[in-house]
Amino acid sequence: MPNCGASGKFLSPAGAAACSVCPSKFHKVCLGLTEKAQMSKGWLCPNCANKSQRGGDNSQTPVKNICGDSDTEAAPSGPEAGRPISVSNVNEQPEVAEVSEFRREFAGYMAEICEFRKEMASLRDSLTTITSRLDLVQQRVEALEKIPKKVAELEGTISQLKQELNYRDQEALLADLEIGQLPEEKGEGVVQAVTVLAARIDVKLEDQDVVFAERVGPPPAEVGGRARRVVVRLSRRHLRDELLRAARVRRSLAAPDGSTCSVRQRATDPTEPSAISPCARGVPSVALALFLEEAWSNIRSAR
Repeated sequence: MPNCGASGKFLSPAGAAACSVCPSKFHKVCLGLTEKAQMSKGWLCPNCANKSQRGGDNSQTPVKNICGDSDTEAAPSGPEAGRPISVSNVNEQPEVAEVSEFRREFAGYMAEICEFRKEMASLRDSLTTITSRLDLVQQRVEALEKIPKKVAELEGTISQLKQELNYRDQEALLADLEIGQLPEEKGEGVVQAVTVLAARIDVKLEDQDVVFAERVGPPPAEVGGRARRVVVRLSRRHLRDELLRAARVRRSLAAPDGSTCSVRQRATDPTEPSAISPCARGVPSVALALFLEEAWSNIRSAR
């Protein structure tokens, strides 16, 4: 087992200071160093250091005087006694160089970290923008998904209103009459002609009993042509029934000019509500028609 070159005591190689030239090893305490002191690879023991400085053989230098006792502080003898041991001076320069190198590397790392932070900030801004756009796209998609449902609801409403409109129109037709072959004159009063015709079959009609009376169809192409039919709506259904009953009893009804007229119930066709004249529809039905037109416009704009 090796012994300390200064004190001659047992020496553990793990914590020893080994000379880079000779095989001598020393306790770090004997050299005036702490146990945690790091030794450089090119460290020289005091004997080798003296030889290199003076250029001669100083093997007779009492190295053991450096550490006469393990409990006393060691110090070099001779000319080296007035200054710190050369071991610290030798080890100090590599440590300073290592610290400087570490600082340079650390500065480089800090610069890279700053660049990384800038890139992260840019990525964060881009991600925020993308998230906002995705939210906007999602809102638009949700709005588009609701359109078919809304269109279906509007179409259902339109279908229901059409049925209601047709039902009301057909119900209104129950108080209507058709008078055929009633002579047509320019500037005639159709309501007055109807009341006169009713009086001929012993049915009394007042002007307020007639909701409307008008001719339907295109006017005759020539003077004296076939007269257009007259559509009459009475205020009460029993008046219409009374007129029909009286007309059936008479079988032939004479007009003021002597021609024969016909009075019959107006035919109702629920499959063709558009054949009913606007006046026959009445105000409520016209309002429904306007509503349907507006609903269809909304559906076309939604699509």
